[in-house]
Amino acid sequence: MSVGDNKLDDVLETIDPVALPPADYPPAVIVRDTPREALMQRITDNAAKAGLELTDEHREVIDFLFDFYTHCCETKDPGYISSEVYWKYVNCLDDPECRKQTETKDCPYGQLSSEEAQRAYPLYRILVKAFRDKGGKKYLYRLFPYGPLFTIHLLARLPRLRHDVDPHFGTAY
Repeated sequence: MSVGDNKLDDVLETIDPVALPPADYPPAVIVRDTPREALMQRITDNAAKAGLELTDEHREVIDFLFDFYTHCCETKDPGYISSEVYWKYVNCLDDPECRKQTETKDCPYGQLSSEEAQRAYPLYRILVKAFRDKGGKKYLYRLFPYGPLFTIHLLARLPRLRHDVDPHFGTAY
């Protein structure tokens, strides 16, 4: 797959994007169910393979996105693995005290529904708002020239988001 940018071509040859439909494997569920250390190790390994150097600034954006996925994206699947866990989850839905215990983080940029969390543009707008004080879009594209969401998902081997425009055509959120 040639996109006309030799460096991106090399990266894409080394790390193929996961092109599964996001609805089948929502990134928020994957990030929530995978230990953060494992995700960061995968990103570090893939960045090294592709010859990309990650700085603390890169990691700050990656951590923000993963925190947002973990705490501020609704999912249809509560992640239960047994009937006991399922009923505990269902009973907790009706108990306001139980729900307070499970809410761990405030979402200053709002929450996304499970549908919105699978589309690139709402997540991109949240990233731009979150990093506005550092330069917003310019800052993010300086760190991730091929788009912050596209690059982070590529390095973490997460499924591509809906409407994540192909790099052939210029914009990759």
